[in-house]
Amino acid sequence: MSSILLITLIVITKCTACILAIIFAFFLLLRLWVEPFKGRCKCKTKLHGKVALITGGNSGIGFETAKDLAKRGARVIIASRNDEKSAKAVESIKKETGNHNVEYRQLNLEKLNNIREFAKKFNNDFDRLDILVNNAGCGEFGKGNTEHGIDLLMQINYVGPFLLTHLLLDKLIISKPSRIVIVSSYLHAYANIIPEEITVAKPVNFYTRYARTKLCNVLWAKELAKRVPEGIIVNALHPGLVMTNIFDTFNPVIRYLLYFIIYILFKTAEEGAQTIIHLCVSPDSVNWTGGYYQNCKKVQPSKKVENSDLARRLWDESISIINKY
Repeated sequence: MSSILLITLIVITKCTACILAIIFAFFLLLRLWVEPFKGRCKCKTKLHGKVALITGGNSGIGFETAKDLAKRGARVIIASRNDEKSAKAVESIKKETGNHNVEYRQLNLEKLNNIREFAKKFNNDFDRLDILVNNAGCGEFGKGNTEHGIDLLMQINYVGPFLLTHLLLDKLIISKPSRIVIVSSYLHAYANIIPEEITVAKPVNFYTRYARTKLCNVLWAKELAKRVPEGIIVNALHPGLVMTNIFDTFNPVIRYLLYFIIYILFKTAEEGAQTIIHLCVSPDSVNWTGGYYQNCKKVQPSKKVENSDLARRLWDESISIINKY
């Protein structure tokens, strides 16, 4: 009996090792395929006298971006919807950077009226806006619609940021040269959209819905760059495969093994923020607009992004939506 038990344990151990090896190989190949190296922003630009607004700046790559811009001397405004979490983020940034011109303002991208109220207060309280980082977004969301019938994932990741930028554009024009940075994803390459149907949550597959929002982001960046006055630089980016908490519900043993693999192969939030920071501060950016970036370098987006008619139709539909509601 003991021999059978021993053999069983050996088989289980070998099978487990084999499964872990396969998982490791999968992540390694994925990492090398999507992102063969980790770029870093090396610019030493200072931002004293500049105002930077970062949506979703209370955690992850948004927090790291806010902290970096604060270190450079900018007045930083974190815009997000979690009061307690944002207050802690502000205090942490102040403590780490020594910059006390950091504050939090409540913004809920799910609600168009909240976005309008936020923009109204911002425009009244600030005489300039030099850097707008549209970072906030939702990586996981079940089926659901806003009060206006807009797919929640599309609302948070695209329609909301589109409206916010539209309402803050006058401040960006006054502050030229200014920058708009839009966080997207390489997953945009796996999406297709019909602009006239972007508010509809179909197909219901989450992955497809998410990819659609990111394609909208890149198309928007391209079209916005054409429409804003010279001196406003607009770019989109893929931050990289960043470590997240999506495995928190897994079995503890498996969870920690996965996090170990991810820690080695994927980016930390600080590393994931580098391309955002680069687009915010690089002195060479006067010649960069309407582009798509990864690892602090301009890369080729999906061929769909080169479709000028698709970008124009998306713009027209987006304007129609924010005017309607």
